[in-house]
Amino acid sequence: MAPKKRPETRKPLEMVLCPKSKKSRSPRELEPAAKKLCVKGPGCSRRSDSGCLRERLTSLQVPPQCRSIVRALHHHKLGRTAWPSLQKIGAGGSITGLKFNPLNTNQFFTSSMEGTTRLQDFKGNTLQVYTSYDTCNFWFCSLDVSEKSRVVVTGDNVGNVILLNMDGRELWNLRLHKKKVTHTALNPRCDWFLATASVDQTVKIWDLRQVKGKSSFLYSLPHSHPVNAAHFSPDGAQLLTTDQKSEIRVYSASQWDSPPSLIPHPHRHFQHLTPIKASWHPRYNLIVVGRYPDPNFKSCFPHELRTIDMFDGSSGKLMHQLYDSESSGIISLNEFNPMGDTLASLMGYHVLIWSQEKAGIWK
Repeated sequence: MAPKKRPETRKPLEMVLCPKSKKSRSPRELEPAAKKLCVKGPGCSRRSDSGCLRERLTSLQVPPQCRSIVRALHHHKLGRTAWPSLQKIGAGGSITGLKFNPLNTNQFFTSSMEGTTRLQDFKGNTLQVYTSYDTCNFWFCSLDVSEKSRVVVTGDNVGNVILLNMDGRELWNLRLHKKKVTHTALNPRCDWFLATASVDQTVKIWDLRQVKGKSSFLYSLPHSHPVNAAHFSPDGAQLLTTDQKSEIRVYSASQWDSPPSLIPHPHRHFQHLTPIKASWHPRYNLIVVGRYPDPNFKSCFPHELRTIDMFDGSSGKLMHQLYDSESSGIISLNEFNPMGDTLASLMGYHVLIWSQEKAGIWK
């Protein structure tokens, strides 16, 4: 049975934009002035954090070394304590995955193109190396951690997935995909349930207790293009996948064999761009993803903005779009805080902070 496609939504219910005239206009009316917008996220601009940061920061005496809002806040809240950072690993050592240690939030796990999966602290110390390749031909692309089962799972660039316990003991090391494993995700409610996404155009579902080889998956979910990510919803009942072209899928965990809900969306892959990945809101059934306008996409129009799009996870309807004219690049990653009232959006060297407080959206 062919997957059911949801109708494409050309206009959102609300575009969070504030032109200089302060008059509400539609995205199409904004086309000629796309570069002249004075935009204020949901009630604030990118210079905000749980309120309007710009106003708060102007009253702060920010030291010269604080070159960003995040650093300024750190200095304001924690005084002159050292700015935490990852130990530098040089060119080619990109971090491909990061998870806080659920047993100690002063520590975090990383996977990297350096060829390791390791546990670090904010002083730059490596506490434990879980996996390591002694060659530049292989590296790790993804990882996840389970507090309940005390396991770490990581995937590499040739299709291998490795499961270890938190003591570092390897439980199994198997090639589960034909190509790079771009994402690994443990179900937050049933952490023996593992999803792996790959550029081999599949997402596979596994029972960690029964993995014996590449054919021991529970379900294989074929896609039309390579897949960037597979995220379980916070309640564990749905799976969100993002391909490298123009499709977001929502699968029901209770009916894997049923056709997924499809959300057409432009986010095509580019070699030097961090892969775009859709993610969930932690409390509401909302999906957030960065838009990379594609002239070949069916609903594309001239001067289309590089917005952050929010979809209803049930209907697939476009609910909101966020945009900041002062940072008009492509948003690759979006992450809500645990309460879901603040959104951090990653774009190149910039982090945009959006607050729900002023605009009252994503409710």
